[in-house]
Amino acid sequence: QRIVIASTMAMATYRFSAAVHTFEFAETPAGGARMVFSHQAAFFEGADGPELRRAGWEQLFAQLQTSLID
Repeated sequence: QRIVIASTMAMATYRFSAAVHTFEFAETPAGGARMVFSHQAAFFEGADGPELRRAGWEQLFAQLQTSLID
């Protein structure tokens, strides 16, 4: 029902963010599934920031939705 992932991002030896990603799944009344995604992150100096991460996740989920529907 739940997948939790912890990650860091770095370039060379410089770590610029750390995050916890949570994917929660629940059955819908219609027999489908609903996913709730949470992204909790700390962005250190020199990080790309939350806006770019959000855009990246939105693009990935849009591609996932397209692949599941086709």
